[in-house]
Amino acid sequence: MRQRASLRHPFRWSVNVTQSRANAQWSTLALLRLSAFGFGYTGFFMAMDAIVLPTLVLVVAPEGAKNTFLGVLGLSGMIAAGLVQPMVGWYSDRTSTPLGRRVPFMLWGSVFAALGLTGVGFVSNYSSLLIFWLFVQVNASIGYGPFQALIRDLVPASRIGIASSLKILADGAGGVTLIAISGAMIGRYTATGAAHWLWITSGVIAATLIATAGISSITVLQRERSARHSFGRTLEGLRLRSGLHPHLTWFLLSRYLMIAGIFVFPTYGLFFLGDVVRVENPPQTLGVMIISIGGALVLSIYPAGWISDKIGRKPVVIGGAVVAAFGAIAILSAGSATQVVVIGSVIGASVGTILTASWALANELGTEGREGQHMGIVTVATIAGAASAKILGPGVDLLNLASPGLGYSVLLTGCAAAFLVAALLILPIKTEGHQLEPQEESTADAPKTTRSNNCIALLAKFRQEFSCAT
Repeated sequence: MRQRASLRHPFRWSVNVTQSRANAQWSTLALLRLSAFGFGYTGFFMAMDAIVLPTLVLVVAPEGAKNTFLGVLGLSGMIAAGLVQPMVGWYSDRTSTPLGRRVPFMLWGSVFAALGLTGVGFVSNYSSLLIFWLFVQVNASIGYGPFQALIRDLVPASRIGIASSLKILADGAGGVTLIAISGAMIGRYTATGAAHWLWITSGVIAATLIATAGISSITVLQRERSARHSFGRTLEGLRLRSGLHPHLTWFLLSRYLMIAGIFVFPTYGLFFLGDVVRVENPPQTLGVMIISIGGALVLSIYPAGWISDKIGRKPVVIGGAVVAAFGAIAILSAGSATQVVVIGSVIGASVGTILTASWALANELGTEGREGQHMGIVTVATIAGAASAKILGPGVDLLNLASPGLGYSVLLTGCAAAFLVAALLILPIKTEGHQLEPQEESTADAPKTTRSNNCIALLAKFRQEFSCAT
């Protein structure tokens, strides 16, 4: 009976066997190695944004314009990433080299971004700092855009949730680790004025970026080599015929709103604590709150990924968004630092859930052969959401002038509404039945002999797999 079932559905049988092998091979440690570059990349930019760039701006910018100059650096970096990553992702989808589609870009980006940091020691004015920073951003984005397609490239659907959670954990761990290290070393630079501490800081950050890119690249090469041995290139023609997911626009709008909502409190939280909650020491309260939020976020990431693998991505994203919306409203009524910390912890857990399940859903919506292009477009929505949260400040100030605290009330109410609307936008998205759908145009253009050869090769492969199993 088992043989007859296999003969009736050879393709389904072959995919199930392959997926079972992939599930067994993709251990947690292997997924962490795959996500290593996320540790280095996120740590690289968080350390630069939080520690190194503000220190350099103090040297090259007037005291009265330091926030403006720092903001221009941050915005220029976002624009560079938003422009470069989709284009490089699209190009990597169509690249064929002995090192595969993604690895050459990862190695190029990490090496040249690290070389760009040598400009730190030669910065003499703001213009040179801006040029060096744009060079670093562009090259780092060349590496990171294709990297973001690796989960969709290599990880089976049943492990995408876990893979996404470990990727988010790697990102967060990299940020915390390199901020702590660079903060300690730059502290010595500012205290003594010894330039070698600036060079050492840059060296550590750059070395981490290159090392983690190497770890991920080795993992990718091993997996791609294994996949070629298993399948050859018989599916190559099919991989390039699929279009982007028909519901991608719904997802992009949803992710844009969710990311904007997530970035609201980190941006304006300090002022909210002082102006509305009126805590005695806003920076200290915010520090405690960040620890509690971060702890709750970390604890929620892995369970969110595991649950999304079991019940699907959409219910987990929607559940996290609803809880975050209620948290944004509840914090408006907080009257003490303790209440703020408790509510903040709930928000942190919901944010961890959203980030993990949303990233898993982004990967699941990706199309065979266009993974880099797809994830690059998702990155644009992410960057746009973060940037939108950053430019709401003037509106908050104007409303606060009209009525004290009104700006924060409107801001957090709007944040809650953004989470709820984002949850509604997830509902129409369908993830089934898209992955192997060919575009009619590509199919029509393909030579008949190529399609025939592909079919013959596939049938031969199925026959070989079936013979080995029986």
